Amino acid sequence: MNLDIPMSIKMNYKCFPGIKDLDSGKKIEENQIIEILEYINNRYDCADFRMIPILRTLYAYSTLLTEATLKEIEKTVLGFKYWMDEPGEDSMCYWSENHQLIFGTIELLAGQFYSDKVFYNLPITGRERMERAKKRLLDWFKYRYKYGFIEWHSNTYYEEDVAPLSLLIDFSEDEEIRVKASMLMDLVLFDMAVNNYQGYFVATSGRCYEEQKKDPNRQDVLDIMKKAFGIGPVREYDYTRLSVEFVLNKKYRVPEVLIDIARSKEKFILKESLGLDLSEVREKIDPENKIETVGLYYWAMEAFTNPQSITMTMEMFRNWNLKSNIFLKDLKIVDIPFLRKLNLLPFLVKILNSATQGIAIQRANTYTLRSKDYFLSTAQLYHPREFGDQQHISQATLGDGITVFTTHPGKAFFSDNARNFSPSYWVGNGINPYAAQYENTVLLYYDLTPRKGFLEGKRLNFTHLYFPEAKFDRVYFGEDYLFGISGRSMIGIKSLKKIKKINEEEWIQEGKKTAWAITVMSTDETNFEFFHKSIQNSKIELGRKSIKYELVHDLEILFKKKIFIVDGKVENTNYKRYELPFVQAEATTGEYHFKYGDKYLFLNYDEGARKYG
Repeated sequence: MNLDIPMSIKMNYKCFPGIKDLDSGKKIEENQIIEILEYINNRYDCADFRMIPILRTLYAYSTLLTEATLKEIEKTVLGFKYWMDEPGEDSMCYWSENHQLIFGTIELLAGQFYSDKVFYNLPITGRERMERAKKRLLDWFKYRYKYGFIEWHSNTYYEEDVAPLSLLIDFSEDEEIRVKASMLMDLVLFDMAVNNYQGYFVATSGRCYEEQKKDPNRQDVLDIMKKAFGIGPVREYDYTRLSVEFVLNKKYRVPEVLIDIARSKEKFILKESLGLDLSEVREKIDPENKIETVGLYYWAMEAFTNPQSITMTMEMFRNWNLKSNIFLKDLKIVDIPFLRKLNLLPFLVKILNSATQGIAIQRANTYTLRSKDYFLSTAQLYHPREFGDQQHISQATLGDGITVFTTHPGKAFFSDNARNFSPSYWVGNGINPYAAQYENTVLLYYDLTPRKGFLEGKRLNFTHLYFPEAKFDRVYFGEDYLFGISGRSMIGIKSLKKIKKINEEEWIQEGKKTAWAITVMSTDETNFEFFHKSIQNSKIELGRKSIKYELVHDLEILFKKKIFIVDGKVENTNYKRYELPFVQAEATTGEYHFKYGDKYLFLNYDEGARKYG
């Protein structure tokens, strides 16, 4: 069996289109369900995604199906491998943030539906499966409630969080699970409500891909935005996507305060902290049963080969017999007894300086300026000069869904289908920049001189800018600047060195040390000629210890201490959980009180309290 299937198959139909008719009480051609079951039975990666619509079908639409199809569903559900500690080889990804939630959800609801039956792969009853899954789900809920989502602001993976939460809210018979799933749904929708521009979810992101970066109309969460807030591009719901779970949900009600925030035309400055740094995990994640808490949090971060996580990674790798899993198989290289016995693995990976350390999605302090005419968002000083992967550090969005951003092109670490899509030419970064934003300007400095990493491809000595010239009404450029205008939206870009136009979308700045300054404005705020002239006359100054840029404000980044200075004063870039006009709060499992106008949402995780009005 070939388990190394390409992304085009994995990310193809995750639901079947006939689920729309089933929800309307109509019978359908059932071969589309059988095809989903065959995918699941093969245990291909993302089989857990497909189990979500199968479980909705089982709970909500069983009376519309033939006995033969119901028997096939039962056989698939009872025979599935629901976690890494179960028997059987496969190449499913269980551990990323969204997969952990999905596997816990489908195990709990499968166990609940077949509570008295003994499952095939691991011969335990459905009730026992529910107990196993509930513990993992409550841990997942608690740490996301407290610290935010690891895959921060992802317009791909938030769809894959919303879908299982929708399923739990509709069908879990456990009140604690149902209430806390509703709280997490509130928080993920709050992220999307706050960080949207004209119905697009365009903030800096922990995991983001080329199509979605270049064209907001390709985002995976658009159906969710439309259903939740009534905003975004006009389109029909896509019933082959996981977001259909939210569209079909019957019990969750979106708090009106979130709708008002999403639709607001006010100008906001937004600061959030999401996730944890590797150095924080052992201190802040419950050490009881370390593999199921600390270990799974590391793996949700995709932190496998970092010095902080490698010892626990190898313990999990061995305990769960993952040597044949296509994602993790190469860990066998360092699974050497004397290295384990002498605790030399952290030292070894530090010496090797593996480029895969950049896969780890660490804490993001996100700063965003949102207005009706433009949107600028940055992960402040996010691990500069370190290896990157899928992290999208900064993006400007303006006009009618025009996006502008820079990256250092990277090269995927592996060649197999499962792992060959990041970092890449436009996805993530080979080396992360120093990036810092204040109000409507972001300064990005790329230093490409760190020592080469194990598994790193040939490092490209340039950075580039995505600037879709054809989408603007007018574009002006010189040897070290670009300027674009679309309706009332304007953007000015200054470079440290000369830039070269490659095509209608790409501009390159060559060298091991490059910098870009990006500023967004509205014609309602300043006149076009003045802004254009200001960008032309501005200058980026690179020194030995810092880089400076002055336009509206005097910005400076100090390299060694990773300090951001604005107009001569140190700007705090280490935020509380929420520093927003709608809520101010430290990380907590206690209360969050969201308020906008006369609407509110009150959450208290410890007490299981959720109120809105």
